[in-house]
Amino acid sequence: MRIEAIPNFAVKFYSLIARKVPCIIDIHQQVAQEISAKISTGKMLDAGTGPGYLPFAIAKRVPGVEIVGIDLSSGMVDVANKKSEKLGLANRVTFKTANVGNLPFENESFDMVISSLSLHHWAKPVEYIKEIHRVLKKGGQAYIYDIWKDTPKEIEEQVRRRYGWFLGFIFLTVVRSHSSMTFKEAQDILSALPVNFAEKSIHNIGAVLKLQLVK
Repeated sequence: MRIEAIPNFAVKFYSLIARKVPCIIDIHQQVAQEISAKISTGKMLDAGTGPGYLPFAIAKRVPGVEIVGIDLSSGMVDVANKKSEKLGLANRVTFKTANVGNLPFENESFDMVISSLSLHHWAKPVEYIKEIHRVLKKGGQAYIYDIWKDTPKEIEEQVRRRYGWFLGFIFLTVVRSHSSMTFKEAQDILSALPVNFAEKSIHNIGAVLKLQLVK
């Protein structure tokens, strides 16, 4: 059984890790840079937003985008909303407690849906992506990122060279054992989708897998 939400007692610890660990910081920055190049206006959903670091990074880069982040952990949502107010972004970056499998939004509400390092928590990823399809506008895109479990040796070497032996070990062994999926698991998810996406593909950004979907 997958634990879909970070328990509230662990919210501060998780938020600290996400804010301080270079590997995680770099993933958020890489994703923010890629997403910011794909959208300049409209409404975006971040599914499994955690403490909201990715929406903040995107909002700073793209002033014309409104972002809603959802998370099952009410503690995470509280932390994210307080941070949004502190950053002066509360007028266009908001957070709600919700499950990806039962999104509290109308059909075709969003121009883009993103998710980072959350997919491994989803109890029913195929059903959850079906729900993402529902809230996406026609032509809208979904980008779902998670850590790649069965990385080739050359990518593992790149991680060790970039972060050193200790942080490389933490990322490749400890983090990956909890927060990752294999390439085949990603393929199986896309193959099992009961809804029609105009495009669906899998890419890698270093040690991260990206599911790319276009409605």
